[in-house]
Parts: sequence; structure tokens; C-alpha cells
Amino acid sequence: MTMKSRLLKIAQIAFVAVAFTGLGVSAYAVGYYFRTDPRFEVKSLAVSGISGPLKRVTEGQVIGQAEFEVGTNVFKVDLDKIRERVERLRWVRHAIVQRVLPDQILIKVAEREPIGLARIRGEVYQFDVEGMILELDAAATGSFPILDGLLRNDPEGNLVKVNTYRQVLEDLGQNELSEVHINDTQEVSVVSASDPLIVNLGASDFRERWIKYLQLKTQIHDQYPQAVRVDLRFKNQVVVQMKDDENSKDQVLWGVEKKSL
Repeated sequence: MTMKSRLLKIAQIAFVAVAFTGLGVSAYAVGYYFRTDPRFEVKSLAVSGISGPLKRVTEGQVIGQAEFEVGTNVFKVDLDKIRERVERLRWVRHAIVQRVLPDQILIKVAEREPIGLARIRGEVYQFDVEGMILELDAAATGSFPILDGLLRNDPEGNLVKVNTYRQVLEDLGQNELSEVHINDTQEVSVVSASDPLIVNLGASDFRERWIKYLQLKTQIHDQYPQAVRVDLRFKNQVVVQMKDDENSKDQVLWGVEKKSL
């Protein structure tokens, strides 16, 4: 390599270094401007629903939960922390937090939608598709069968039971039922909207077993007017549980008197 070509290469390297240095200085200057200029100080938080107007949380509740101080530089706002705080509100399913330049933060909220009623220790609540227990809300419309079996502090177990509840309603029809009972082994018992008998459907084949009950319903009422429970868990057999007249009228003794149809 000749001396001339060496000098040319050194000059090219120096030019590139100077160019990158200039870009770095420019980027720092731009960043400093964005982080310090008063026009980028947040003047307001705006709150809206993702799919429509808010119905179960208020703008004030969301802003209060965000714990945000107006005047903070818009680029220094931790959007994820605001989202996490807002999502702690029980009626908020998820939230989206965005910068709106030059001086606004926008919080979009998706609210939880009740899909059923739950009875827990004698109190009635609502719950959503994720099994979140919700206080009764007058704005929620629709009537649902009451679900027995949820717990206040068991989100994983509640979700499994809610999924079973949804399957039962799909198989049997929401308007057909007044109550759905699900125990910890996922066995289901239901009470018809028009019949006080408790019908044990087991943990599977809900539709088939319900159809079987409907076919025998008149016969059960005619032959066993004192029946309090019908058990369809056994293959090719329907077991009717009777009230024991020798004890208090509210006591039901499983296994004291069984009759097969």
C-alpha cells in the first residue's frame, strides 16, 4: 500500500469517527431537549374505555389508582407501572397506557364483564370469565344461574369451576337452570328453573345425562313425590334420594333409602 493510499484511508477513518461523534452529540442534544423542555410536561391524564364508555369504574378511580403527578416529563413516565396499578382495580380486566405528545397520558380501560352469579358463604357476588369475584353491580344486565363452589381467594380453582359452569350452561341452556353446584372434584349438580330437585350430573357428559333426566322427570315425580335428589352418575341407572320422615324434615340422608328406575 502506497503512502498516498494510507493517508487516504486514515482520512476516511477520521471522517467516519467525526461523523459518528457528531451524531452522538446531536442525539444527546435532542434527547436532552425532549427530557427538559417544558412543553413536554404532562398537563393531563385522559381516561376512556377500550370498547365504549366506562360503566363500572370512574375516571376519578382510574386517575387516583394511577398515582401520577401532573408536570412529569412525558418521556419519563413509566407506562408499565401505571398500567400495573390501574389493573389492580377489581373491575379492570386490562389497561393500555400511551403517550400523546406533547403533554398528555392516555389510559384505555377494558372492564370486566359479569358472566354469572356466585353464592359464597351466603352472600351473592358476580364473576367474570377469568373467575374474578366481583361485587354486585346494578349496571350489569342479564340473569344467570347461581354458581355454588367458588371461593374468595382461590383464583386458579375458581377459573376451573367457571369453565365447567360455562360448559354446563352451553350444554343445558342458561334459561333452564336456577343453580349450578360444583364441588372440588369438579362434579356438577344442577337445579332446574322449574323444578326444585337437585340433579347430580357428575363430571362429564352433562347434556346426555340431563336429557336422560328430562325423559324420566314425570315418572320420578309420580312415583317418588318425596324425592330431593336424582343421581345420574351411574351407568344405566338413576338413583333417587328420598327424604327421611323419621328425622327433621330438612334433613336428607343419602343412602338410607334408594330406589332404582
